Amino acid sequence: MPTLTDINRPLSPVERWYWIADHFSPLNVIARVRVHGKVTISALRQSLDALQSKHPLLRTMIVADHVGRNPRFVTGEVHPIALRTECGDQWELEVNEHQLSDRMDLRRGPLCRAAVLTVAPDVHDLLLTVSHIIADATTVMSLAKEWLELAAGQVVGDRPALPAPEDMFPARHRALRGALGAAARLLPDQRKLRRESLRRLVPTETVADELRRTQLVHRSLAPGQLGALLPACKRNGSTVHGALAAAMITAVARDAAVSAPCEYSIGSPIDFRAELTGPVSNQDAGAYIATVSSFVDYTPTGGFWPLARAVSRDVAMRRRRGDHFSTINLLRWMCPPSPGESESFRRLVEARGPGNLCLSNIGVYDFPSRIGPWRVSDAQFTTGLSISGYLAAAVNTSHGHLFWNFSYVERAMSLQRAKRIADDSVTTVLSAT
Repeated sequence: MPTLTDINRPLSPVERWYWIADHFSPLNVIARVRVHGKVTISALRQSLDALQSKHPLLRTMIVADHVGRNPRFVTGEVHPIALRTECGDQWELEVNEHQLSDRMDLRRGPLCRAAVLTVAPDVHDLLLTVSHIIADATTVMSLAKEWLELAAGQVVGDRPALPAPEDMFPARHRALRGALGAAARLLPDQRKLRRESLRRLVPTETVADELRRTQLVHRSLAPGQLGALLPACKRNGSTVHGALAAAMITAVARDAAVSAPCEYSIGSPIDFRAELTGPVSNQDAGAYIATVSSFVDYTPTGGFWPLARAVSRDVAMRRRRGDHFSTINLLRWMCPPSPGESESFRRLVEARGPGNLCLSNIGVYDFPSRIGPWRVSDAQFTTGLSISGYLAAAVNTSHGHLFWNFSYVERAMSLQRAKRIADDSVTTVLSAT
């Protein structure tokens, strides 16, 4: 008999788009946490089961009709979250070889898996991978924290089954009014995307959607480097996000040997939990982000901080006027009904989508340094690109470090090129501070 926490509802347009993208290439979000102290695999297995019992979306599968249309979440036979165990200090290899690349069976569920890497007798790396259909960076970091809290015997409350994100939009961003507002705000950006002066990251090789494989290049700023960056941003009227975006644009432009002034577009996901009409917390599973594009002038001989300020101002302006809601509202009218009918929309995303070059920065995430008997460090996230773009950076500040994880599409970009852009991005920021 169904319970109050069972789910049986259609995927919303944004969820359906993530589902279509995952059909071609895995679209996952991954959290990594290092645990120092004695912990058993048995305790982590039990707490993983407890975590699944508390989140309705972790107990669902996705079913569609015989022609691949009308996908919906269904709580059917609940399979436990798979737990992979390995030994060795190679979490990046595990992410690249398995967590970013291995496909989840969405038709069987669950939309989540985990891995524990035993680095030393009392040191473990925990990896939690969740489908982007039901999770964003904040979700997966929160779930990883709850996993450890449950293993430590702490009380973690059950979460309710929530409506689709779009069903909790503020009234001004719903229905026809929201659609008209979306068109008014996004059409000027579509015109900008046609300008000859606009540069986008160009892949080294064209890779078919179904062959795209995301890989990770891990970078970070140490506490002293972060301590220099924060006051430098304040002095120069920039956000940290603006500075990191400016560094990435600069690195990508140098990689392309840009010699004349031009415009660059960079995408910034915006978290809209706090703006929804229903109470949505960081503990609720779901993807509550939308990516907006910023168009900024780049000059090879120009200064770093004017570029950083331009990104900072543009993202703030787009948040104020609700461009993130407009992005999702557009999917109500444009999202294909099935993977088999998605080719024209996928080509549109390829040519004009905001994920071509992207910076997903959740800012300071206050992940505890101690949970139960354990010391905890290195809490961070990374994300798969699927078919949305070619280079994305995932950023959070936790445990005194700024973690800056670069995802790229293999073959569309070589490992050497991805490392070159990542290293140049870090060097550019440090040079400016």
